[in-house]
Amino acid sequence: MPMVHECQALGCHKVVPANHHYCDYHYQQHKAKWQATLKKNGHDRKQADKVYNHSRRDQEANRFYHGKTWTTTRNFVKARDYMTSGLSGRVLSDHDVIVDHIVPRYLCQNPLDTSNLWLLSRAEHNRKTEAEEKMSDAQLLHVSREFWRKKLTKSSSKS
Repeated sequence: MPMVHECQALGCHKVVPANHHYCDYHYQQHKAKWQATLKKNGHDRKQADKVYNHSRRDQEANRFYHGKTWTTTRNFVKARDYMTSGLSGRVLSDHDVIVDHIVPRYLCQNPLDTSNLWLLSRAEHNRKTEAEEKMSDAQLLHVSREFWRKKLTKSSSKS
């Protein structure tokens, strides 16, 4: 896997690390454009995350995902997987990456077991969560990476 590549901005040939899409200059432009689009459409990611954490996510999960042990484990998995999606194999940017439990956290004996963690993009994670909501806890206890790869690859090719 290459450790560097060219900036994705059209006409820019600056070399950037593999886990970045843009050079610093174009990243700032892209970020400003993205934030303007979010605000224009009435979406503010930080505000949406805050609302989710306080109103929709159960408080036990909220404490877990904001704890130091999870942060350390999450950072380890990001480094171990080289910021690469376990589903698509794409290199993810830091704002698009989610460290996901293959078997859901609430069903795990050890939610910090790194063999049960992989990286997904936000879109992939949302598709996986949607599929999980249609499954029973008994089914979810026996899922694997390969199961999710087959299920989510199949469902994305239908769209």
